[in-house]
Amino acid sequence: MKSLQTLAASAVLAVSANTLAAPVLPGPETPLQTIIDSLYGCTAVGSSPACSPVSAAPKVNTDQSGAELFQIEASGGSIATMIIQFAGNAGFNSFGIYDSGNTATKLQLFSGGTLQGDTVGVKSNSLNRFRLLGTNTWVQFSSATFGYYLDGPNGTFYSLSSQNNGNTQMVSYRGDGDTIQLPDNASGVWGPSSYILAWEDTSLSNGSDKDYNDMVVYVESVTQVPEPGSLALLGLGLAGLVAVARRKQKTIG
Repeated sequence: MKSLQTLAASAVLAVSANTLAAPVLPGPETPLQTIIDSLYGCTAVGSSPACSPVSAAPKVNTDQSGAELFQIEASGGSIATMIIQFAGNAGFNSFGIYDSGNTATKLQLFSGGTLQGDTVGVKSNSLNRFRLLGTNTWVQFSSATFGYYLDGPNGTFYSLSSQNNGNTQMVSYRGDGDTIQLPDNASGVWGPSSYILAWEDTSLSNGSDKDYNDMVVYVESVTQVPEPGSLALLGLGLAGLVAVARRKQKTIG
């Protein structure tokens, strides 16, 4: 049964990623593909290894992970690193996490004017409370599951598309073991519990250029949580696989 669950879960995540894929356009500024490619191709320096070749970089339109909701891993801590901002509203946009069950509950990570390479840490505990590392002010969430948000003059946008009236304002890319170099950091492995989140700060329903380079952030030590629709699909998939397995057993018997 465990193998059936694994198979069904993998299928759901694959379907979810394809369903949520949003077309990323070049736009008038540096394209998102160029931004991601720039993290690759570095040479070895001291103990820092050489980066994976640029050809290994994820393709912005075909390698989207579909991740929209997250939980922090067992350590209870996660770091966010600013890669770049190209928005005209860069000095005003803010970024953080929000309670997936109540969008009014938020914890701001970056404020307007955050620079490339700036980092901030988040700590969570068993009571579903979150705080910034280095502070003692906790924010109570309804569960361990959260999303990321971008707030600015054009409104507040959420990583969960259904909370943007169905608009995908953020596209995400999951690490697969490539070696990359983030701004002002040594090169290192981009593992499967780390994501690049790329944002569009104008509603897709209101004149967005859909280049998804208005804010690009690297987050680590988080795992994807399927949204409720995907969980329902998982249930249907499991039911179907169990039914097939039972039919096969009867046939063999």
